[in-house]
Amino acid sequence: MGAVDQMVLVQAVADAEYFLRSAGRSFTLAQVRAVQELFAKAYRWQYIVSGVKAPRFTEVLKSLVTAEQMERIGAALAPIVAAADC
Repeated sequence: MGAVDQMVLVQAVADAEYFLRSAGRSFTLAQVRAVQELFAKAYRWQYIVSGVKAPRFTEVLKSLVTAEQMERIGAALAPIVAAADC
């Protein structure tokens, strides 16, 4: 889960940088960070959280792993879901 999250975050930073360069104006450091954080939050939601919150996904996943594994997956997802929740 951590590897997927890292890929999402790397892409969010790259896309935020492209957005900031293409906007046609300068931004303060606080604004740059805010844009990067919003991209990260949006991408986490789009690529990770929306999938794991789908009931069908959870059903299938539970059928493929043990209860202990499901607990570990839930623990790994908790900070990602918390960071992406609106």
